Amino acid sequence: MQQDIFGFSFTKKFTIMKKLFYLLTISMAVTINSCQKFDLKNYYNHHQNEKSDANVALDWYKLQLRILLERNSALNGVHFGYIGIGLYESVRNGTNNAVSLSTKLYKMPEMPTIENNKIYSWEVSANAVMANMVRSFYTGLTTANNASIDSLEKAYNDKLSLQISSEAFSRSQSFGRSIATAIHDWYLTDDFNPSNAGYVPPVFPGAWVPTPPAFANGVMPYIGTARTLLESDLTGIAPDHITYSEDPNSDFYKMVKNVYDVSKALTTDQKNTALYWIDQGNGVGYTPAGHDMAIVTEAIEQTNSNLGVAAETYAKAGIAERDATIECFRSKYHYNLIRPVSYIQKLIDPTWLSFIPTPPHPEYPAAHAYVTGSVMQATASVLGNHTKVTDASYVFRGWAPRTFNSIFAAAEEAGISRLYGGIHYLPSINTGLSLAKELGSRVGNINLHGYNH
Repeated sequence: MQQDIFGFSFTKKFTIMKKLFYLLTISMAVTINSCQKFDLKNYYNHHQNEKSDANVALDWYKLQLRILLERNSALNGVHFGYIGIGLYESVRNGTNNAVSLSTKLYKMPEMPTIENNKIYSWEVSANAVMANMVRSFYTGLTTANNASIDSLEKAYNDKLSLQISSEAFSRSQSFGRSIATAIHDWYLTDDFNPSNAGYVPPVFPGAWVPTPPAFANGVMPYIGTARTLLESDLTGIAPDHITYSEDPNSDFYKMVKNVYDVSKALTTDQKNTALYWIDQGNGVGYTPAGHDMAIVTEAIEQTNSNLGVAAETYAKAGIAERDATIECFRSKYHYNLIRPVSYIQKLIDPTWLSFIPTPPHPEYPAAHAYVTGSVMQATASVLGNHTKVTDASYVFRGWAPRTFNSIFAAAEEAGISRLYGGIHYLPSINTGLSLAKELGSRVGNINLHGYNH
């Protein structure tokens, strides 16, 4: 089979326009580099993501979301951090001057490197890394799940193998798989402990207690000591909350009374907002992390981002998801603040229940505001602070798509939904959003290209 200098086969699937692109690239390179030798293969490798669409990344995240709708226990949301980093590392050599996240993240090992003066397809690499990471990070995969993973991997392999030589295809696939192995080996050193075995809630005035209807013990009480991806997030904690008091004239009582008063006058729109963002999985929809990544996927798709931008977006969104979750729950179990339903039933109305079920963990700070806010801020740092996004995550449940004038505005609605749901105090939501801006910006400001955002 005849091949060009890139290792490509000129089949009928190659258009004249694509050949013209290569000729134009050569012509420009010769003009610019007339006084020095020009390495055409490396030039092609390092600028490939500019012309590659993000479909391979989008399709793999959509498959993950379908699996999570089936069984939310298949993946802990913090592992989106590893998956996004792996995707980025598998394609970053296709973006000029992009650097490895191993030079930026806490205790991340060096990643496998490519062979110099050899052609790669970063789409092939992305397909390989995602197939292998989904297989290794997801638990309890069914026969149908595995068939879907195999089918998606094969579909892209069949398509992409027609566009490059067999040697370049094999090289690219092997590189993606080596990244997946390196990422999973790093994950095996993780100290994230989602268990609550043996946890005994502390007892003091204003302390969190299990809430109706399930009265379950607190979830994820130990994750605050887990390794974060940014060293700056290792010990972060939310500022102190309003001082607990049962005095009707106190700021704390007034804060709780606001939740009660809002619950008694909920509009239809407010009820729908609370229900839309319930995110409790188990037949209701996504977990919060799943909903976060659904919005990130929609934002990437709606901005027509290329493969390099998509990979950086998923990486930074995943990093924010992990670090914000750890920091938020570290703060929750540091303060162990009582939930509205417990305080209201004790001091205001013994028959009151929150509009949506109260999650089994302490109140402060609000996780939807903190975690979703961090993810959206990190995403906006790549795609643009004023980028609109339409969220159709729950069309399958009968909800109309919701359009936000900025990516972070989705997080603001997620945050206020918890007041309407009766499960968070307004100051907890505002603090969560404020901390999200800070953490999401720290992640967003990771400089991967040698210039400032």
